[in-house]
Amino acid sequence: MIKSKDFYVLLIGRLITNFGDSLYAIASTLLVYQMSGSTVYSGITLFLTSSTAIIQLLLSPILDKINMKKFLVISQLIQSVLILIIPVMYYLEKLNVYHIMIIMPIISLINQLVYPGQISLLPKILSKEELVTGNSLMTMAYQGSNAIFDTLAGIIISVFGFMTAFYADSISFILTGLLFCLLSKKLSHYKEKKNNKKESIIKNHFNGLKEGLDLFKDSRIFALVLGVVFINFSATSISAVLPAFAKDEIFYSLMLSAMGAGVLTGSLFASLPKLKNISLGKLYIDGMFIVSLAWISVSYFASNIKVAVSLYALGWFIVGIVNVYAQTMVQMIVPSEKIGSAMGAMVGISTFMAPLGALFGGYLGEYVSSPKVIFIASIIIFLVAIYWTLNKNIRKLPAVNNFHEVFDVK
Repeated sequence: MIKSKDFYVLLIGRLITNFGDSLYAIASTLLVYQMSGSTVYSGITLFLTSSTAIIQLLLSPILDKINMKKFLVISQLIQSVLILIIPVMYYLEKLNVYHIMIIMPIISLINQLVYPGQISLLPKILSKEELVTGNSLMTMAYQGSNAIFDTLAGIIISVFGFMTAFYADSISFILTGLLFCLLSKKLSHYKEKKNNKKESIIKNHFNGLKEGLDLFKDSRIFALVLGVVFINFSATSISAVLPAFAKDEIFYSLMLSAMGAGVLTGSLFASLPKLKNISLGKLYIDGMFIVSLAWISVSYFASNIKVAVSLYALGWFIVGIVNVYAQTMVQMIVPSEKIGSAMGAMVGISTFMAPLGALFGGYLGEYVSSPKVIFIASIIIFLVAIYWTLNKNIRKLPAVNNFHEVFDVK
């Protein structure tokens, strides 16, 4: 049982924010699709928001150099103001699809740094024995809680309308910002080297970026992340056509709920002792075969909500498990003073193809049906599973409980 007060502040803050984010994500995505009537605009919007992961990669070194508590508080308050622009412009009758396409990426960029920042604090407030449990709970709060929130969001939007979602989201950011004020003062401490030379500041920044990227010199991690890059490409392609695939707010919110439910359940299962003793290579390879086959099947059940939602959830269940273990592995093998750069680099690299996936799915959806886009994207994941099967570095990845033997963790 984790006893750290700071951990629970981070956890509750993430839950509150996720509720507002579920309302905002569904409302803005459906609003863009309804205002434009095109999957191209949905794809471009998703492209813009997912592109912020690349900027995150460049900014990741600052996570080890800033006052994290102050950053978490201020970032929430900034987002609370930004989100209000949409309903204000709507009531002034000046809102168009381009306004949403501008505001969404800005908020997404801020959020891209918030979650790695929160994760980077875990090794500082938890013991190594608590890390898997801590990561499981944070993954549940970050992605898994959407199982409940997305369903609730779809109902709220259907009953009260789109603008209610934006007001609720703004309030959630304010509450989270106030909550983060309760974090311990020790998390405000950060090392700051006095240096007035601009060249040195830039050099130190890119040295920090290089240190984060050095993690991927390990051939096992490189092969793993290379596969994840294309999995994210495929998953984002599917997300770009989900509004068209689902056809209404309830079906769409249920598909997003399936994603959250899958990640939530997978995160819970990741804490099981027996699962920690299974080779990660086996989990990744077999898991991706299951994901691809489940989502290929989704493309054939566009008219059957129950089956489509269940199969979509199954794929994300596997993703939930491997996400927890990937985060834990990085946290265990990287020194605590470099964990922020490493986590930021890992997320940035693994998602840098996602923007292209959004464009691919959005534009392809204009020429073929949304089920066919889902089918094609799922085939890409199937090819990744084959690549990992043929790669000995992936096949030999150890179980979580054996990290210390293989990666020489002290």
